[in-house]
Amino acid sequence: MTDMPNTVFHSSDAARRTGWAVFLAAAATAFSFVFSCATPFAALAAIAALNMRRLDAVLTILLAFAINQAVGFGFLGYPHDTSTIAWGAGIGASALIGLAAAFATARFALGAGYVLALALSFLAAFAAYQLGLQGAGLAIGGGGHGLSAEVIRWVLQMNALALALLAGLQLAGERLGVASPLPARAS
Repeated sequence: MTDMPNTVFHSSDAARRTGWAVFLAAAATAFSFVFSCATPFAALAAIAALNMRRLDAVLTILLAFAINQAVGFGFLGYPHDTSTIAWGAGIGASALIGLAAAFATARFALGAGYVLALALSFLAAFAAYQLGLQGAGLAIGGGGHGLSAEVIRWVLQMNALALALLAGLQLAGERLGVASPLPARAS
């Protein structure tokens, strides 16, 4: 009988973590409608790396990717061709590469304070994501115009705005008790 309250706590905690992951993925993906497919994966990766367990973070990125693709193909009229599908795979892989970079950076930077760790994790995630996209562009071919310096600058600005909004949502979620900081961050 003593295991029952513990089980209820874990179920409640898991439900809260899952709900929060879905909320952050959906919030980040709202940018797909506003900015025509540009989900801020680097911003989401940085927030996830500093505030979520690894599995929750991976699932959040994958969910944001799935929603992004559903928005693109279902609402924004992406063409149903091999190149577009290949780009989708490249975006998904790049988002996960960005998350890995954010986690690696957060691991070393968290001792410097949350804001600096968030900024460094964001920069690492953005650089890794963009390198992944560049690699995908080379592998797929023919789509290099979308990876110009001007486009990368615009995507960086959009991701920086998203980072500020997602960080605010994370803080509000913690204060409302629907999101919990990782034990390493709780003080």
